Amino acid sequence: MVPQIVHDSVARGGSRFEFSISKNRHDLLNRGTMSGRTGTECLSCGTAIAVAHVRDEASAGRMSLTLTAIAADGGRAREYFSPTAEHRAAARVERPLDSISGAISTNPRWFSPPLYGLTDFSDLFTDRQLLAVTTFSDLVEEARKNVYAEALAMGLPEGDTLAQGGDGAVAYSEAVAVYLALAVSRLANWSNNQCSWESTGQVSQQMYSGQAMGMAWDVSEANVLGDGNSGSFLACLRNIVSPLKLASLRGQHRVVMADARNAPIAGLVVATDPPYFDNIDYSDLSDFFYVWQRRMLGDIFPELYGTILVPKEEELVANAHRSGGNDAAATDFLDGFRDVFAHFRDSVASDFPVVVYYASKQAESLGQGNSRWSTILQAMIDEGWSVVRTWPIRTENVSRRVAIGTNSMSTSSVLVLRPRPTEAPRVTVPTFLTDLRAHLAEALKDLELSGVAPVDMQQAAIGPGIEVFSRFSAVLEANGTPMSAAAALLRINDVLDELLNEQEGDFDAPTRFALQWYRHRGYQSGLFGDADDLARGRNTSVDEMEREGILTKRAGHVRLFRPEDLPTNYDAMKDRQTSDWEALHHLIRVLERDGIAPAGDFLQAALTRPDDAVDADLVKELAHLLFRIAEANGWTKDALSFNTLVTTWPEILEVARSVQKPAAQQDAFDFNEGDD
Repeated sequence: MVPQIVHDSVARGGSRFEFSISKNRHDLLNRGTMSGRTGTECLSCGTAIAVAHVRDEASAGRMSLTLTAIAADGGRAREYFSPTAEHRAAARVERPLDSISGAISTNPRWFSPPLYGLTDFSDLFTDRQLLAVTTFSDLVEEARKNVYAEALAMGLPEGDTLAQGGDGAVAYSEAVAVYLALAVSRLANWSNNQCSWESTGQVSQQMYSGQAMGMAWDVSEANVLGDGNSGSFLACLRNIVSPLKLASLRGQHRVVMADARNAPIAGLVVATDPPYFDNIDYSDLSDFFYVWQRRMLGDIFPELYGTILVPKEEELVANAHRSGGNDAAATDFLDGFRDVFAHFRDSVASDFPVVVYYASKQAESLGQGNSRWSTILQAMIDEGWSVVRTWPIRTENVSRRVAIGTNSMSTSSVLVLRPRPTEAPRVTVPTFLTDLRAHLAEALKDLELSGVAPVDMQQAAIGPGIEVFSRFSAVLEANGTPMSAAAALLRINDVLDELLNEQEGDFDAPTRFALQWYRHRGYQSGLFGDADDLARGRNTSVDEMEREGILTKRAGHVRLFRPEDLPTNYDAMKDRQTSDWEALHHLIRVLERDGIAPAGDFLQAALTRPDDAVDADLVKELAHLLFRIAEANGWTKDALSFNTLVTTWPEILEVARSVQKPAAQQDAFDFNEGDD
């Protein structure tokens, strides 16, 4: 059953609409009616309405919500109903006067609601939602009192407070209150007027599904009293409690909140995942939870919740909106990180390295030509740190919302830092490039063998490249000035491209032709004459490649076959010659149609051809190369296919080699730091 708005009962004299449920898919709207860029259109007459007018009307208080449908649990499937007068009346509750308050950031990059007059955090809730979450937040204090009384009755001494390090009845009751407050905070995220209905899973979605507060137009109001359903308090509580059942903590543990520029870390080992320049506005985004937490926990942690909103001054991010411009934000960020890594060098245990995690793919600039990571790297190098090792690790969940349908990174990298020796040499650019090329060539093989996805390769290569750059006290440009980290990253990327392009010489002639053709035309057609010249230069012919099933020629034009164009009955064992290009494209066809196991069976056949067996490593290298070409040209669908093949390569190879004798041993990635 599909929920659908039907305009069959429109009050022409006013602005009231009635909504009903339709089972007829022809009634479905093909698109939404509101866009934050282009505006909307009237549901009644179809008149276009500019977004500026919508914002003006909303800011003037003339925007409201109306109940359109009700989704219920039908056992095996959702059931949808048109709202009745009783349903509408149930939603009209008295708005609590004593609840949360606080101004939402007006930074339009992350916060859209203020553009439509929703300027206070209390504005983000319907009357019923605000009443529900406020009631739950009030019950935290009541629960704390009950737990305290029961703890005393069980014989626990009163003891000190949690903030004072106590472990008696007071601290125990406060600890329970903390977990309950976390559950209520999560409930607020799942029960506000920026939550939308997710039609695929048929559930209510949370507001913070990404790292920004957008503007929702199809609002979903979850049943907070439901029996563990999405958006209910029980579901939120279960999410908080479940990890505790898996925890196995022993001994004393201490968590300290401190500014990294002067944190008490003397003699300690540091492992840090720093903020990515201007990528996330942590403090402003945290205000939404802080106003609820302060209401529930302010008297337990008065020092922690001593401000109306989250403190902003000590936050080390490049916030142009708050700093007064891009250049000022970049300068503040760079100065702050220099202070952090100077503090690390003076304080941390000298026998251990500092470990820095990073996963930022973006290379946009924010003032002074500094990209996100070049700025952080510059701060490390300026304060005398050298990158001695880098390790790629898979850390990102491919099912997270930002990764769905995109070439989003799945791999992070770990930088291992040690203080750079004071006697480190100063070198010229040619010396740097010579060392860089040699080191990056070996590192590239390791990165590919370790399973780094093509989408991550450029970012992962930063590590080995910066290893070389940071070992010198300075790399001098032709004019005698030290090379910046930003300039070094450009050189690293250039050398990476050169090394990847040089790999083309390892492929067979048809594959070299197809690579060059794909680089300029993708899977689009081109003139036969151009293809013929290109093929002759690579010691092959168009006719030969047509017989091999790599391309098709028609009416004076030539076009490469897409994976989905290839025949489903292709047998690598019977083909007189299977090129690297054919093997890769048939693998993609089988993988996308049938899955990993059949793809592994196909690869096994290609690897065990009696004559001219396919080289598995070359097929994987080809996927990396083609991904780079597709991404550079904006061919997203192609890039996703190549990237998916590489990310599933270990599983495909395991199937392929499970029936091979002797089984080939795949190289392992060396995680030993060595003698540096």
